[in-house]
Amino acid sequence: MQRHCDSVVATLTVRVPLGATGSLADGAVRVVERIEAVDAIADADVRQVSPGLNDTTVDLRVRVALEIPADDESLAALASRELEAGVGVEAVEDVERVEAVEPDAPPIAEVG
Repeated sequence: MQRHCDSVVATLTVRVPLGATGSLADGAVRVVERIEAVDAIADADVRQVSPGLNDTTVDLRVRVALEIPADDESLAALASRELEAGVGVEAVEDVERVEAVEPDAPPIAEVG
């Protein structure tokens, strides 16, 4: 099956084990990085933290590049399914496509 790369912004709820190395934000990002479809993470913003007995639940807003199958299914549904398949991911909400922006593109000239 052919795969292509799309950038999305999503809100995820992930479980970070107690005693994980680094900060809580680092642990939450590592959970997302381990997802097979994730190619790269551009931004990560911790929204909420809920301590538990064996782990900490973190609501995380991330911008990720996903390598997903080329399919007729909507990008949001496909991205949600791929992200939810990750170990440690409890829920995926609010998935939005992000248009690629060419960083070295010249500014658009105003006319008139």
